Amino acid sequence: MYSHNFRNRGVTLVELIVTVAVIGILIAVSLPAVQRARESGRLVQCRNNLRQIGVALSSYQAAHQVYPFGVGADDDKPGSPTYTSSSSRRYSIHSQLLPFLELSPVYERIDFRIQPFFPDTTGDPAVVTGNGPNERAAVTHIPAFICPSDVNRLHRPWGTNNYRSCNGSSWQGRTADGMFGQAVAFRPADVLDGLSNTAAFSERIRGDDEHELIDLDSDLFGLAQNWTEPTLRQWCDQLTASEAATLAIQDSNSGMTWLEGNMLWTRYNHVLPPGRPSCKGQYTWDGVAMTANSRHNGGVNLLLADGAVQFVSVAVDRNVWSALGTRRGGEAIRADW
Repeated sequence: MYSHNFRNRGVTLVELIVTVAVIGILIAVSLPAVQRARESGRLVQCRNNLRQIGVALSSYQAAHQVYPFGVGADDDKPGSPTYTSSSSRRYSIHSQLLPFLELSPVYERIDFRIQPFFPDTTGDPAVVTGNGPNERAAVTHIPAFICPSDVNRLHRPWGTNNYRSCNGSSWQGRTADGMFGQAVAFRPADVLDGLSNTAAFSERIRGDDEHELIDLDSDLFGLAQNWTEPTLRQWCDQLTASEAATLAIQDSNSGMTWLEGNMLWTRYNHVLPPGRPSCKGQYTWDGVAMTANSRHNGGVNLLLADGAVQFVSVAVDRNVWSALGTRRGGEAIRADW
């Protein structure tokens, strides 16, 4: 017979360190995969939101024989903006689509007889008074207007927005060459480029509400001078964060409300390709590059007027992107965008 002398052997410090290191490596390797999987799910939901908006656009057109306008009329004038006047009706396309998104109760809370701008009675866009004429509608959070990949950094009480209607390829906010202009409604027959070649909606990151911080992705930067569209485009395309920090004009509340049709909140254009900065001369309706962007890797989702949703790279050909913004430009658009 043999006798064996067994002793309980503890875990050495080296073995513990090795084990912890292996666990750390496994976590480091798996975490990016988990994050990619989560973003993939968010990307799918974002695309589905745009498809839902596309269905609402089609339903609106079927009911009214025209598409909704991008923004209602106003009385803004250089040097003396009157967007808060009683004659302003700068309602967004989003407000018109509510009944076709199964949101009739929200739609019925809106009093379209009065101006929508800052729907409160104090003039302070951060205060909910409880008796503002359109406050109940304006504070409503609508998931169909939010991309889950984005984060809400705004300090405002209003329901926010990530999805923008296409104003066109021009820098002018009023004389749009896209699907959705100001106080004008187009029919399918007006879209001579074809619905499958014309942009309807795309994405834009919401702002951070911090004028002290420079965010080239979400902020809108301005410089008042005698611009032409080509010179503003070139300046904006080359704008850096260090130069942006020196500018006196900076709007940081991008997408703060879905109710008002301001270019800063519910509209965009194809002056610059996706992912580039956004800039204005002084007023967003009098010369602006409001650029599409997103938190998705490498591009943005684009809803076409026929209801299809495409992912467009930030490296898209600039002429192709510009052509997609127009409804009747007659430009040839390649299929490899």
